[in-house]
Amino acid sequence: MMKTNKSKKAMVAAVLMMSMAFSGLASAADMKTIKKDGMELVQLRQAAKMYDYSIMWDSKDRSVTLMYMGKMDDKMMKDDTMMEDDMKMKDDMMMEETMMPAGKTIKLWIGSKKIMVDGMQVNLKSMPVIHEGNSYAAESVIKQYMMPAMGMK
Repeated sequence: MMKTNKSKKAMVAAVLMMSMAFSGLASAADMKTIKKDGMELVQLRQAAKMYDYSIMWDSKDRSVTLMYMGKMDDKMMKDDTMMEDDMKMKDDMMMEETMMPAGKTIKLWIGSKKIMVDGMQVNLKSMPVIHEGNSYAAESVIKQYMMPAMGMK
């Protein structure tokens, strides 16, 4: 009977950890999207809020700048026991460090396929657009540059 309780506790803990780690993925499906030229575009303001980015609009050059605010780790790693030495990975990186986004500063220009990610230019397949007063970008921008990395680097 004692083994069963320990097994149940271990399973509950594992499920809890998985739900915390993948909560962003589950809610990404709930983001507002539009279709443009066969591509699915995601509302940037919603994505920014979900992944803890600030968002700034510059009307002069019609650009959107997203800056990572550094809170994602706190939300995903609430349990102090996760920070114990035995939870370190092979390369001595803590789990939260592998959950950082690919880009901490992302700048997109409406109507342009070029974006800047941490000062490096990247070309997109589709241009960010404005629809009903909101900026939208390809889902790939969210997945590649904003979402936290879920695996070991």
